[in-house]
Amino acid sequence: MKLTVCSVSEVLPDEQQLVSELLHAGLTCFHLRKPTFSKEEMKRWLEQLPAEEQKQIILHSHWSLADEFELKGLHFGASVLKDMRTEEQQDWWLYAKKKGLTISSSVHDQEEIHRLPLGVDEVWLSPIYESISKAGYQAAFTASQFDTWTKNIQQQKQAKVFALGGVKAEHLNELKQRGFYGAVALGTVWKDIQGLKDKEILKQRIEQLIALCQTNITS
Repeated sequence: MKLTVCSVSEVLPDEQQLVSELLHAGLTCFHLRKPTFSKEEMKRWLEQLPAEEQKQIILHSHWSLADEFELKGLHFGASVLKDMRTEEQQDWWLYAKKKGLTISSSVHDQEEIHRLPLGVDEVWLSPIYESISKAGYQAAFTASQFDTWTKNIQQQKQAKVFALGGVKAEHLNELKQRGFYGAVALGTVWKDIQGLKDKEILKQRIEQLIALCQTNITS
């Protein structure tokens, strides 16, 4: 099972150094989501990460920065795709293919799944569990519905499905059994992390999650 980690939306002290700790511990993919960042702010953030580690970053906005950095991929959220013209979407798909970038997206209900275009490599389905990072943000659908949607995305959209929302270490075995390709960790990694002073806690968390993702399914 594959693990990916998403950034917190706000600015975190020593964040690039903490991301380096995650990557050194074995994480192979990090999603950079900073919804309030300007393009220049995003560029400055990336510049503070070693070039070799920039190759593991997937951007959630300001995708044209892939012209200036060697990145792993681009993420287009459901709301972004909804407002994007077909021609613009096709241009980004061609852009990503030309540069060898992965394309990912996120969906929260059946309508967004139906609207999801072909050509997306990975899809985040959420919220699977009650969110750790967003108080009161709970799963609004049954496990059966999520499992059906997972199969639909895999079969109809030919994309790999990741579980997002409240994912903890104790959920990983269940998610494997339910057919998820991977899991997205956010709150379970970043909760109460306030800077480099907490790097050992962060390292322990990511190492545990990676180990569990690599463990075979048990009944």
